[in-house]
Amino acid sequence: DDTAKNGENSVKTATAQKAKLEAKIGELTSDIDVSGSKIEDLVAAVAQAEAELKNATLIREKEVAEFKTSEGELMDAVDTLGRAITVLGREMAKSPTALAQVDMKNMAGTLQALSAVLDAAAFPGSDQRKLLALVQAKQSEGDDDLQPGAPAAAVYESKSGGIVDVL
Repeated sequence: DDTAKNGENSVKTATAQKAKLEAKIGELTSDIDVSGSKIEDLVAAVAQAEAELKNATLIREKEVAEFKTSEGELMDAVDTLGRAITVLGREMAKSPTALAQVDMKNMAGTLQALSAVLDAAAFPGSDQRKLLALVQAKQSEGDDDLQPGAPAAAVYESKSGGIVDVL
C-alpha cells in the first residue's frame, strides 16, 4: 500500500512539475518570438541608418569636392589680383599718370595696352584672360556713364595709387 501511495504521489508530483515546465516552455517560446521580432526591427533600423549614413557620406564628399573647386578658383583669383596689384603698383611708380587717363571710347586699344603690360610682366595666359575679363566687365558696368547727356569729367586730379586701392 505504501508503495502504491508513494508511486501515485510521485506521479502526481511529476505531472504537476511537467505542467509547470510546459507552461514555462510556452512562456519562454513566446519571449523568443517577441525577441526575434525586436531583433528584426533593430536589423531594419540599422540597415536604414547605414543607408542614411552612406547617402550623407556621398553628399559630404560631393560638397567637399565642390568646396575644393571653389576654394581653388578663389585662391587663384586672389593670387591673380595680388599679382595684378603688384604690376600696377610698379607701373604707377614708374609713371603715376600712365593709367590715369583711359579713353573709354577706345577700350579695345586700352585692352591691347593692358595686354602688352601683362605680357611684359610675364603674367601667365590664364591670369591675363581673367584680368582682361575683369576690366571688360568693369567697362561694361561703366558704359552707362558714356551715354549722351552725361556730365563731362572735370580736370583729372592724380590720386596717386588710386587704381591699386580699387583692387
